[in-house]
Amino acid sequence: MVKSIRKRINISSYFTSIFFCSLISACSIQKAQHHLLQDPSLQGAHIGTAVYNQSNQTWVDRYQSNKYFTPASNTKIISCYVGMKYLMDSIPGWQIKETADSIFLLPMGDPTFLHPDFSYQPVAEIIKNTNKQVVLCLPTTPDAFSMYGKGWAWDDYADDYQPERSRFPIYGNVVSISNAKNSVQVEPNYFIQGQEVASKNSVWTRDFHNNHFYATGKNSNERLQQIPFITDPTYSLTKALMEDTLHPKHPLLIQKGWDANSASLLKTVPTDSLLKIMMNRSDNFYADQILLMASAQLLNKIDDAATIDAILKTDLNFLPQTTEWADGSGLSRFNLNTPENFIALLQKMQAQFGMDRIKNIFAEGGKGTLSAYYKNIPGVVYAKTGTLGNQVALSGFIVTQKGTELIFSVMVANHVSPSASLVRKAVEKYLTTLMRQY
Repeated sequence: MVKSIRKRINISSYFTSIFFCSLISACSIQKAQHHLLQDPSLQGAHIGTAVYNQSNQTWVDRYQSNKYFTPASNTKIISCYVGMKYLMDSIPGWQIKETADSIFLLPMGDPTFLHPDFSYQPVAEIIKNTNKQVVLCLPTTPDAFSMYGKGWAWDDYADDYQPERSRFPIYGNVVSISNAKNSVQVEPNYFIQGQEVASKNSVWTRDFHNNHFYATGKNSNERLQQIPFITDPTYSLTKALMEDTLHPKHPLLIQKGWDANSASLLKTVPTDSLLKIMMNRSDNFYADQILLMASAQLLNKIDDAATIDAILKTDLNFLPQTTEWADGSGLSRFNLNTPENFIALLQKMQAQFGMDRIKNIFAEGGKGTLSAYYKNIPGVVYAKTGTLGNQVALSGFIVTQKGTELIFSVMVANHVSPSASLVRKAVEKYLTTLMRQY
């Protein structure tokens, strides 16, 4: 009888302990949320948080988690998912067909062609080394996308973060201007041939309506400046750039229409190497080209709106809230998404592709766009930042020192803080508090 009473007392004490631990945990979470909402840098802003404990399948925190926010570059998480699923092990960037005397090439949006990020250039090597006639082919079905995504800012045309989208990108669709010791180096120099280039340490820009690049005379401390050039969907400019750079044995030809008979897929760089740069550097150009390349795989044509519609109705039809998705990069303010949607998408990515692959692609705390954050914390963060004027977002994974896996999304809209870094610091403090708790 005494043993039975003691057993009941022990069980009662156990559940009492569990109750108080849960109460303390809940209070700690509420305190962390309160501090985030009351942070001076976020006053007047709209805030949404969603944190899910993947280890025990429970919600840790939700505040306005089903409300819509401008996700900015958190949109690249969607692009990353699309790339991981549809771009195979290596970028399916070209269709190629070879006859006795000619090589026919159909570009399909590969952003790595003659891009300085990638030394492996199989298409360039073919063009340089073959004795056959190289023919650049325009698609049989006209493309259905514009050089700018829906809702992009037209007056950012000369800014490095907004290169034009194209079926046949080259050099990342930018002119790179670097300051050497005693000179200015321009690549490709095709655009400044005939100009006197002597304005070292000067800010460079471009005319709005044409590819005239010039030094403004204003001082710049940047070692490298990149300015988007106006692309040409007829390939005329691309042909001239290729001939100027690759020096093929015969002048390149341009042909309208593509005969798919006997054609094969030509892959270039490993897909994850492109995705990693896109996520760590938050590269807008790569993100939008990933969407265009996925379109070529899904629809056998490049139509960004139709591809977005198809993916929303199939791959992303499980999301808790309807998504407004306008582009691959997140440059558009027409993009609208919720913290809960990002939790659901990250869960699907983890289940479908595995955490090891995600860790290799996402930016880690203290690196990439997170280089100034999440360095000395009780865990490891793998996440994607998002920043537009007055908008800040961060979504990703946390592995705490205790081994708990958390999936989170924090979105801030319409902040008027003088610096986005102050908002990021407030979010960092909030997430660090939760890491210590779990």
